[in-house]
Amino acid sequence: MHIPWYVAALAAAITWGIYYPLVDMALKRISLYSVILLSMIPVLLAMPLFIKTVSNDIETVKTLPASEQWVIAVLGLIGLFGEVMVYMAITGKNATLASLIEMTYPVFVVLFAYIFYRHMHVTASVLIGGLMILVGAGLIIYNNQ
Repeated sequence: MHIPWYVAALAAAITWGIYYPLVDMALKRISLYSVILLSMIPVLLAMPLFIKTVSNDIETVKTLPASEQWVIAVLGLIGLFGEVMVYMAITGKNATLASLIEMTYPVFVVLFAYIFYRHMHVTASVLIGGLMILVGAGLIIYNNQ
């Protein structure tokens, strides 16, 4: 199935817009560990449907240089750490403010894409937009400490 990238990005934004308030409510009632487990259950249930693909991917990873194998192996840990940090931010304040600060991540995507791969996709509008994101996050933090 092929849909335009911006439709997928908007669908992701809508999905996270639904997800964060649900997480906020759940974290007020159950532990962080249970919320993480609940987010992993659909993946575990779907695993049998994609076992051949995963098996092929494992074989592909084995053929990659060690530096690339390491990056792929660490993806799960980085994702889990990010998820835990978001949940802790929601627990510490609320889903609205946590998500607004967490949405500064595009600035860090630009930074780390450059540091890791020397990819620079910055235009004047991207630079101005990134600065606006950081200023907005700063205002939110300043007024909600």
